[in-house]
Amino acid sequence: MSEHGDFQPDFPGQHPDEKVTYVFRQHPIVMRKQLIYGLLAIVVAEVPLLVLPPSAFDLCLKIFLAAIAVVIAFWFYTWIGWHYSIYIVTDRRLIDIRQKGFFNRKVSEVGFDKIQSINYHIKGFQAAVLKFGDITVQTYTSDWVLKSVSHPVEAHTRLMDVARVTTSTPPSK
Repeated sequence: MSEHGDFQPDFPGQHPDEKVTYVFRQHPIVMRKQLIYGLLAIVVAEVPLLVLPPSAFDLCLKIFLAAIAVVIAFWFYTWIGWHYSIYIVTDRRLIDIRQKGFFNRKVSEVGFDKIQSINYHIKGFQAAVLKFGDITVQTYTSDWVLKSVSHPVEAHTRLMDVARVTTSTPPSK
């Protein structure tokens, strides 16, 4: 079952007999810096409205509204990257889809037969309270770090369950 209930999403590159087991993504907290920068830009753009004389009000208002439009576009760009960056767990492999903006997508995958270990790390008070952390997937060649994953304990448990089923040998008859 995925985080989307009984819905089993299809994705490009999915094998015909491959079943999606779980879909998860980064915690929304990863967008906090962009939110703060955007709010600061709006506050800075508001300052001329407060300090300049009323005769410059029209120009200051246009600058302020333009700043809001730019910040909203920036937030939307950031949200697109977050929303379309997902981790897909199938009954055979782990797929990492990273979206940066509108036209930059990177897809990586590793088969569960290549995974040596899966660990998670919840670091700090904020991560513990908001329930996000990193998951490290160690393969024969490198480590994958799935950063700021929402509910890392649940994601780790589900990954381990799929890894056990995938790598276990069928019972002898």
